[in-house]
Amino acid sequence: MNTIGKIFVFAVLIMSVVFMSFAVAIFSSHTNWQAESERLQDELATAQNERDAKEARLTELTDQVAESEADRDEVVAKLEAALAAKDSELQDLRKKRDADLEKLSNDIEELAAAKLERDKAEQLVNDLRQEIDGLQENLKSSVNRGATLAAELHQAESSLAMATERKEQLEKQVETARTVLQQNGLSLERPKHIVPLVDGVITAVADDLVEVSIGSDDGLQPGHELEVFRADEYVGRLRVVSVKPDRAVVRILKDYSRGIVQRGDRVATRLKLNS
Repeated sequence: MNTIGKIFVFAVLIMSVVFMSFAVAIFSSHTNWQAESERLQDELATAQNERDAKEARLTELTDQVAESEADRDEVVAKLEAALAAKDSELQDLRKKRDADLEKLSNDIEELAAAKLERDKAEQLVNDLRQEIDGLQENLKSSVNRGATLAAELHQAESSLAMATERKEQLEKQVETARTVLQQNGLSLERPKHIVPLVDGVITAVADDLVEVSIGSDDGLQPGHELEVFRADEYVGRLRVVSVKPDRAVVRILKDYSRGIVQRGDRVATRLKLNS
């Protein structure tokens, strides 16, 4: 039941009480009915006036209630609008929070990746630093070795200059001796049929060709033959193919082979002349 209904009930109750009062007064009084009727008419008019006043008041209250309900509806509408706005704002804040959390997660992952890259870079820098230290040590050693080699080279150049000068002197002496011998009908060339008494070792073997440690400075010439020994064992015979001052290339004579010629075997010229 709303407020208007309650007001009507209250008004009806009041009027009922009034009419009951009239009835009681009528039944309790038996004299002067005309006066009593007039008095009742007056009271009825008074009651009617009071009722009209109360109805006017009721109407006023009804209007106030209607206005209050309209205000209430307006306030409710405003509250609902504000609530909807707050709900929308809350949704936006949640979305922003989710976006911030996702960004924070991405930032954390990027930070972890950056830390990993930094650790790798630091390890690489340490490795490069160690490598640079090693290279510096090698460079220092190389510089020292270079200085030593430069000194040795300078000494070797000095020795080479002295040897060259000595060679030129010897060549001049040999040329002078050759001239003197030619003037006397003699020659510096060793006869090819005379084999010098020399010995050496085999320094390399390639198929049927062998390199030995003696050469033209020892008197060897192409065509000379050498005997090959290993301890007290006879291995075979070699024939000189080409000579250089300090070594010669010889060929293995398979007809005289008694074993396999090896590096380190001894070689020597025969002690008799070729026939």
